[in-house]
Amino acid sequence: MTSLNLTTGYAIEALACLARHGTDSMLVREIAERTEMPMPYLAKIFQRLGDAGIIESKRGYKGGVRLSRPPSEISLLQIDAAVEGHKVGHCAGHEETPRPNTFWQAFHTEYRQKLAAMTLAEVLAMKPNPDFR
Repeated sequence: MTSLNLTTGYAIEALACLARHGTDSMLVREIAERTEMPMPYLAKIFQRLGDAGIIESKRGYKGGVRLSRPPSEISLLQIDAAVEGHKVGHCAGHEETPRPNTFWQAFHTEYRQKLAAMTLAEVLAMKPNPDFR
């Protein structure tokens, strides 16, 4: 079984918090408090998300961060690529291998296709599973 990197998980959770807030900007400090994430770590994540064009930031009075587009237009693969620093379309952290039909290549391709197909809006619509530990 595989799972998202911790940084990607934090980014998705922080962006979901931001999306629930609506179109108004939020301070990164406020998001850190609501999500119980370390502020310095979250600030670095938001820097990467800003560099990728997923969020917009504004300094000063009424400043903060906000989504640059609707949650339905932000895929989990775009978030993962932004915070992990790899290009969309390449295997996470690995160069493409010359062997085209290996198990791991097929696995990563399917995994990345699922991330590409799921949006932040879908994450927002999910109900928590009380049996999940």
